[in-house]
Amino acid sequence: MKRLALAIFFVAAVARAQDDELARARFLDQQGVRAFAEGRFRDAMALFGASYRAGGPPTELWNVARCQLKLDNPEDARRTLEEFLERKDLGDSDRADGRRLLDEIERRPSTFVVASTPAGATVNVDGRALGITPFASTLAPGAHEVKVERAGAGSTTRHVEARDGRAIVISVDLQTDAEPPQHAHPRAEREHRFSAELGLLGVLSSLGGTAVVEGSASPEISAGFTPFSFQRFRVGFGLRFRLSFDQWSTSSGISNAPPATATCTPPSDYSAVETLAMPTVFGAWRASRFVTIGARVGFGAAIYASGAPIGGDLFAASCVFGGSLAPDGYAALDVSLRMNDTFRVVFFPATIDLHPSYVGARNDNVIDASGPWVRLATGVALAVDL
Repeated sequence: MKRLALAIFFVAAVARAQDDELARARFLDQQGVRAFAEGRFRDAMALFGASYRAGGPPTELWNVARCQLKLDNPEDARRTLEEFLERKDLGDSDRADGRRLLDEIERRPSTFVVASTPAGATVNVDGRALGITPFASTLAPGAHEVKVERAGAGSTTRHVEARDGRAIVISVDLQTDAEPPQHAHPRAEREHRFSAELGLLGVLSSLGGTAVVEGSASPEISAGFTPFSFQRFRVGFGLRFRLSFDQWSTSSGISNAPPATATCTPPSDYSAVETLAMPTVFGAWRASRFVTIGARVGFGAAIYASGAPIGGDLFAASCVFGGSLAPDGYAALDVSLRMNDTFRVVFFPATIDLHPSYVGARNDNVIDASGPWVRLATGVALAVDL
């Protein structure tokens, strides 16, 4: 009986202690609400935190986060809300309130202030001129590139990240922080309007149906003009020229091939040069300081040039000394690696030229070269930007 009485007494004591703690938590919460209403946010934050530690509900953390926002401390408010949302005992309404407040923090714009010595410098954000120093505005959440420049005083570039509404203040002395011209930031690349490329491509050609020419090395030259640029994107147009060297055998020894006339019998081993010329349109995206990824398309014409009568596996034997003019379509992907402000190395992982077969293309039971002529290539080029 004595043990039972002691157990009952202990349980009652624990219950009274818990009731006292809950009463203390409720009292602290009430005082915190009053302090918040009176604008004493630091006192309110301390009271809500003490209530939570005394056994108050998880919503006290939400109250603490609201106080931290009032005190312009969004980073601490974010951490408090993340702790609040990790609680497993939250109701749907409380969890929705927490997520709504966290989203509000993530969308908050940051106060943005720029000062310079000397004053009167232009403030460019992500390639757009926004104003003159001293300058004050706001920045949307995310990473930004800020360039401060003034004619005769130089320029400097800063990379900043706006987050949680935290203020961003930039102060520069253009006379000491200015970037030397030879180390200009790569964004100056957008000022280059003209470019030229000289490249070499390895080509695998499917000429019509069963006729194939492999591995011919093709020189290519192109020129471009870029009238449109926006932040990391550039769009322009240009001209492209390429020579493709093809070799194949004549129809000698193939019974199904008609012979050429006696006056212009083709040689046993045949070669010819296909010339491609076309206008192109290209686009490029600057992925990093040194790497640019692009694509280009074009439409023009192709023609064969030969020093002997056309014949053999690609053409029916005849006295024609070259193929007819054929319309040609072109598409390519490219990756540029910048070496300095003037020179780039351009890699072509994939290019394609497509045009109908030339007049006189062979089509019999042995060889069919009358279908669309396709040339796939990969290669490299040296580019010069002016």
